[in-house]
Amino acid sequence: MNIQTLSKIMLTLGLLGALSACQSQQTQQVVKQPLQTKIQGSVAAIVDSWPLPGTDQVLTASEQHGLSLHQGNVLKAQLPGAFKQLRLNAINNNQWLYAALEGSKDSVFVGTLDVTDAQLKPRFELTQTGLLVDNFCLFADPADQTLSIFVSDGRGRAEQWLLRQQQHWLQAPLLLRSLSLPYDADSCAVDPGNGYLYISEPLGIWRYSARIEDNPQYYPVSLVAPYGEQQAPAISLATSDSGELFALLENGLEILYWDTPDAADSWMSADTLVLKNYEATMMNLSQSPGQQTAELSFVNEQQSSYTSTHIALKSAPTAQTLPIVRPKAQSHPAEQFGDAMDDPAIWVHPSNPAASLVLGTHKKQGLEVYDLKGNLLQQFKDGRLNNVDLRDGFSWQGRTISIAAASKRNDDSLAFYGIEADGTVFRLGTVAAGLDEIYGLCMAAFEGTHYVFANNKAGLTIQYALQANTGKIAAAKVRQISLNSQPEGCVADDERGRLFIGEEDVGIWATSLNPADNSQPVSVAKVGEHLVDDVEGLALSFGKSPVLVVSSQGNNSYQLYEATPPYRHLAGFRVGLDGFNGIDGASETDGLALSTRLRTPDYPEGLLVIQDGRNRFPDKPQNFKYVSWQNVMSTTGLDTAAK
Repeated sequence: MNIQTLSKIMLTLGLLGALSACQSQQTQQVVKQPLQTKIQGSVAAIVDSWPLPGTDQVLTASEQHGLSLHQGNVLKAQLPGAFKQLRLNAINNNQWLYAALEGSKDSVFVGTLDVTDAQLKPRFELTQTGLLVDNFCLFADPADQTLSIFVSDGRGRAEQWLLRQQQHWLQAPLLLRSLSLPYDADSCAVDPGNGYLYISEPLGIWRYSARIEDNPQYYPVSLVAPYGEQQAPAISLATSDSGELFALLENGLEILYWDTPDAADSWMSADTLVLKNYEATMMNLSQSPGQQTAELSFVNEQQSSYTSTHIALKSAPTAQTLPIVRPKAQSHPAEQFGDAMDDPAIWVHPSNPAASLVLGTHKKQGLEVYDLKGNLLQQFKDGRLNNVDLRDGFSWQGRTISIAAASKRNDDSLAFYGIEADGTVFRLGTVAAGLDEIYGLCMAAFEGTHYVFANNKAGLTIQYALQANTGKIAAAKVRQISLNSQPEGCVADDERGRLFIGEEDVGIWATSLNPADNSQPVSVAKVGEHLVDDVEGLALSFGKSPVLVVSSQGNNSYQLYEATPPYRHLAGFRVGLDGFNGIDGASETDGLALSTRLRTPDYPEGLLVIQDGRNRFPDKPQNFKYVSWQNVMSTTGLDTAAK
């Protein structure tokens, strides 16, 4: 037994200890359903087949005859090669994307199949990967409007490559990320609606995150006896549009069937489909959009035959997608991997908007300053700064500057920085916060006074009034606000005298900026339908109808609310990758900042800066993504609603 297999067994046994109780409670009686098939055709050395829904055409892959498009007994099109595996994905009603593994070259050919004129049109060959490709599957992501391909070498190494974005081909496949998969992984399939990547290997079936911005977790769906109930390894996997999972076992006769993706979460037993009078070596699933019936197709390599059967699906597509906004730019990544960057603030140049700055906290080492292209301009290695905010119009040594404040976790202090009118950032000093385990922070300028609000993990927020005395900053405590659990993000609406505070596991609260107002905070939004904990960064737009922007970290989304009563939920969106410009999306976001006062050609209605907790494309340390507020408003439809 090799080391990789032994390590995997040990991991599996550990997981079984935690899952065995759930498995015993959720076990249900196995249902066996016979499947009748009739041989449709024969091709020498056939290894795979795929019927085209709504037509009588079938595409086959053969190591002798290449790719062949059949209509009944008539050969309509052919592409020579020694092909070992085939995958299809619908582009529109008449066009399909095909991908096929060419065994003699260990590369994947990608092209289009036109149903109307029955033509196979090659697009490109995936030769950039350094893997000896042994298996692959396609991922058409409706949420991100992208199409990518997973390729693996069967020895634990895999890659994900981007092929198309928003119905347009990339000039060449683009590497999104590298993955580690089980050793001897035999087959894969993707549930596009839910973003699940399924992998089969000798010990069972595993589920991974297919989207690069999702939490990279994995766990077993089904394990082979004696570790689980699966009686034999699966040699071929397939999924439906509604997320149902099919697994052909190595005996070629039985197919395990989970009717919803939640079945894997609850460790429920699968139904079993049994092929009658046919032994399969490969399985695929074809489905017309919106239909709750599917066609399972099978190949028998020994008989050189292919067949199919129709099956009624139990589930309907339920996955809901949020609109996608693409970033315009991104900041220089942190120097180290890990949980580094946290919170941004935007400084608007008084006379030259293009020279504006983005300040960002590096929670391990200090403050970083970027331009609007994301270039790193200055670094202040001043310690563990967590949140940062700024305000203009602060009087300092006879001149007016902008002032930035940051929560410093090394010594529970407030760190202050000045910003000159020309954009020079400099240190002002630190002030003890008198707050144990300082965490989140924001600023306000209200009725002629600059304020800082800082909070801690115990739920306490303290309001400080700022003054400059003989070249030093003074921060006097003027008020305390208490919540029941941990807050972090906060933002002030200076014009309306309102403070918003995010309580991470609960929701968003609003209260007055007036330090003499000791009324209880009122609820703005709760964790539930739109917000998924943790509630993290908060930001505000300016204007007659201000919008509150919230980082809903638990589902990698950004939710928009009215910033005035009754605080209606307006929309939600995600920040997705831009393959044409080589920028990944944003996920696991902590802090964010918005300035609608900043107006440049790239950001005509303002700039939204978002911390990216997973900087992909390929993997790099954390950074900040720059998003056009105009794009947010138009993508979510709020620009039309405002008119």
